[in-house]
Amino acid sequence: MDITKKLYILAIFLVAALGFFAYHEGLLTESGDKDLALKQAQVSQSLKEVIKADNSESKDSFLSQVPDMRVASKYRAVKDEERKEFSVKRRKDAQKINIDLPLGEDDADRELKERNERIKNVQAVLSQMREEPVPPLPEGFFSAKVNPYLMYREYYPMTDDFKALISTMHTSFLRKVAPFSLLTDVKRIFMMIFKTRGMYSAYTKRPDWSGGSADVLGQSIYLMEGVNFKSNFMHELTHIYYDGFFEPTATPRWLSEGFAVYVQSLYQTPQENEWLNVFRLKFAKEEYIDFEEFLKVKTLDGYEKPDVAMWYAQSYSLVKFLFEHYGKDGFYQFSKNLKEGLPLGRAMFRAYGMPLNSDKALEIAWQSNLRKKMEGPAK
Repeated sequence: MDITKKLYILAIFLVAALGFFAYHEGLLTESGDKDLALKQAQVSQSLKEVIKADNSESKDSFLSQVPDMRVASKYRAVKDEERKEFSVKRRKDAQKINIDLPLGEDDADRELKERNERIKNVQAVLSQMREEPVPPLPEGFFSAKVNPYLMYREYYPMTDDFKALISTMHTSFLRKVAPFSLLTDVKRIFMMIFKTRGMYSAYTKRPDWSGGSADVLGQSIYLMEGVNFKSNFMHELTHIYYDGFFEPTATPRWLSEGFAVYVQSLYQTPQENEWLNVFRLKFAKEEYIDFEEFLKVKTLDGYEKPDVAMWYAQSYSLVKFLFEHYGKDGFYQFSKNLKEGLPLGRAMFRAYGMPLNSDKALEIAWQSNLRKKMEGPAK
């Protein structure tokens, strides 16, 4: 066979090979395009579902970002069949504290970005709510101004002694909660004081166990007259300043109520604080509300008074532990970290260091402290 024929056969072979590869490459490309198109369709459908779900919840999105409003417009009556109970368990198994931080840097950064986006959406609404006018003086009420208060009081006149009491307590309070009182923008506090339970309940729509309520954004306080007036006043005033410190983000409910009860307890007699001591003994025996469930509570509407009392006492006990065991400065730094968007574990770790770096670590340290106080000093 001469060289010409050999080259001819080789050329035919090369053409056939090129055709074969071109054909199969086309099939592979077409198959790849189909897979890519399928994936894109799935992603598109997922995005549509997310957008649809987001739009369906948009009406309630603002309320989920701000502190719970304990006023009539935010209260929902709960039917008997909707009543809830906390899970109370005895804890015997926790021995070790996890030393790993609960979130990685990427997770924390993502949460901070999401928080900043939420803040942008609520700033305008917060401003509008603060501009709500004061209601007209109801029949049967007296009024008075004591800086920074505008007060309405049912039945009883606004005597000089009463106004002096409010002024003195306010000054004392500011010293107790510094620096929160220095960093919260309070221009005027509207306060209504009720003599009759019927009038208080009709106006606030609060449950029977309530002796006071606060509208943090509106900087308003609603109170019942009576033996608990001073302590309830301090409790609700704490919400105005402490929850106001967190705006426009939301204070964790257990921390908000726990600090309010802690400040309240400073103005009560040992007899008035006895209910807290009763629960302290229960907690020291490891009988308390399931910790994970406890931390997630955002509203107490629907719970019976005994469950509410235990939840408040547990909140108080935790705050008392943090405030007194680690100091005022640490508590402020912890609160500031939460305000800036850090998750609970990281906020504690940056304020207190080890071992407080997670929910479980807080639970164990709190329980250990209670047991030591119950057992007394080592002999």
